[in-house]
Amino acid sequence: MSENTDNQHADATAEKDAHREAHDGEDPSANVAQWLHSTHAATFATLAVKQGIEGFPIGSITPFALDEHGRPFILVADIAAHTRNINADPRASLFISDPAAKGDPQSSWRACLLGEMRRIVVEGKESEHPEHGIDRVSEEEHAHLLARYVERVPAAESYVNVHNFSFYRMSTVERIRYIAGFGRICWIPGRRYMESVADNALMEAAPGAIEHMNDDHVDAMVAIAKGHRGVEAETVHMVGLDPNGMMLETQSPAGLLYVSFEHRISADSMRTEIINSVVAARKAME
Repeated sequence: MSENTDNQHADATAEKDAHREAHDGEDPSANVAQWLHSTHAATFATLAVKQGIEGFPIGSITPFALDEHGRPFILVADIAAHTRNINADPRASLFISDPAAKGDPQSSWRACLLGEMRRIVVEGKESEHPEHGIDRVSEEEHAHLLARYVERVPAAESYVNVHNFSFYRMSTVERIRYIAGFGRICWIPGRRYMESVADNALMEAAPGAIEHMNDDHVDAMVAIAKGHRGVEAETVHMVGLDPNGMMLETQSPAGLLYVSFEHRISADSMRTEIINSVVAARKAME
């Protein structure tokens, strides 16, 4: 057996050991979902089209938000290099790491999502981009995406309404490189991640919870809007609920607010986390 073959065998064994350690008592997909929930900016990289550096990856710090299915999306200007790169080749990566890490940054968690970006276009509106690079959504869906993004980047509403900015979403997550610390490493298939974040039990429970909140706890949602987002509304109704947070529709003033939970929820923890959100909101108003 050649030295090269020995090295390849050793590398493969080390990778298997790291994969096994990464899964020891944990669900890497669930961990990534929580990391994306708690991290609001990432290193976003695309493949350059600029003459002379074609094909080289270009990365920059980019705020992002998550849609109801756990897919990250960004807001980017039409004139940005990332926009030109994506329109030519949709392949991109989104790298997140522990913002609270101290000392050796490699001792804490990080993850890199690999996937294809698609431009979000409201149905009925023209786009200069090819159809294969577009996700068409309703005006309501676009408004919900904006509300989610504005929670993380408050100034974003003016970018969308005044400047030439568009949402791009990682609509296809191909793979995720998962590192939870030294020796806890694996690749996560994108399909497995999407299955993990699709909480069917919560989806079944959400309509009843929304109805209950709107029938019996409008005062609590008024408090959430004021305490968490600083919006003093006459009345508030819940129009959406997912593992990451709740979508609220306000009246006087009219608007949409997305309010994230501190931690991703399940059907079992939903009631507790909503109560915690109300308690935190009222405390913030004291």
